[in-house]
Amino acid sequence: MTLDDGNAAGGSAGREPDTDELQEPDERSVGYLELFFDLTFVFAMSQVTHLMLHDISWQGFGRGVLALLALWWAWVCYAWLTNLFEIARVIHTTLIILAMAAMLIAVIALPTAFTTGALVFGLALLAVRLINAGMFIASASRGEAELASAIRRLVPGLLVGPVLIVAGAFVASPYRELLWVAAAAADFGSPLIAGINGLRVVPSYFIHRHGLVIIIALGETIISLGAGASESLHHPGVLGAVVLGVLITGTLWWTYFGLTTGAEERLRLTPAADRARLARDAYSYLHLPLVAGVVFFALGARVSVEHIGEPLAPLAALALTGGVALFYAGEVAYRWRDHHQLVVDRLLTAAASLLVFPLAVSVPAVLSLAVLTAIGVLRLAWELWRRPQIGTGTAGTVR
Repeated sequence: MTLDDGNAAGGSAGREPDTDELQEPDERSVGYLELFFDLTFVFAMSQVTHLMLHDISWQGFGRGVLALLALWWAWVCYAWLTNLFEIARVIHTTLIILAMAAMLIAVIALPTAFTTGALVFGLALLAVRLINAGMFIASASRGEAELASAIRRLVPGLLVGPVLIVAGAFVASPYRELLWVAAAAADFGSPLIAGINGLRVVPSYFIHRHGLVIIIALGETIISLGAGASESLHHPGVLGAVVLGVLITGTLWWTYFGLTTGAEERLRLTPAADRARLARDAYSYLHLPLVAGVVFFALGARVSVEHIGEPLAPLAALALTGGVALFYAGEVAYRWRDHHQLVVDRLLTAAASLLVFPLAVSVPAVLSLAVLTAIGVLRLAWELWRRPQIGTGTAGTVR
């Protein structure tokens, strides 16, 4: 069943939707099946971190980014699928669970996706996308013509990326990585080329679903802190470093979720003709740097907890400070696209976090965590004191 902000495709409400009107509010929320599906991405975030942790080099970082791009777009495609269509039927539930199985195989193979596990990863990802494409086509065939047309334009782009990754399994580096780059370009470029006119967005659902993926990413930081501390509890500063890492993570959480209400209202008030483009840009595209920033911070935080008494190596320091900076910079870009406001305090926080890098390579890692904690807490305290209005929301308000 397709959703048009609460109206079934069969037209039981007795009126055709007018794309020039604001869509009526739809309070549909994320269901248990989507939460179950997202469990695979909890493991996926950990695997991306492990991929880079085992090779803290520019090559390792590059491969980690390429892996995150592939996994992120797989999640994005399913988020759009479940936003557009009800998936309560038995066949849909079964297909989602099969997609979970395929995704889990891909994620298991991820640490070797650029070496011995390249073909396994590529074929598993292709299976994930084929299931996604099949569900899109089958569901759209029961919907109205405009939606079906949009799906037909977009579906070919779903398959180009994983086909290129499969092809990459048969060539050596650096050609394999170049094919992954081409796959990412195909994934992210296809909605721009094919257009997304005809797609619809359920505001409450879309905001909630993307909030959950931010929670998943932040959860990887908690996992990394715990893993880094598990073998170093004999050091008296380790527990303090863990607390600092949790405080930084908490400020990132509050920064994002303190404006969720305003973001939902913004999406709800956007005219139907523009809502899909806003959702694509602000969420499918601009939530990626938020997630990437958290993943890099998780990597840097783990290394910091494991070596709290030593200065960080340059790339580990860049992951720690640059990850936090990337998150705040991504926040600025997201809020600009969403509300057309430049959030200066977050931009300054991104710059301040990046400026911690020279300190991080010179002093014990625990001090770097302390400085980043102070930066995040000061920014949050200012926001809670001033309560700036961003869009239709008041910053710092978490519901």
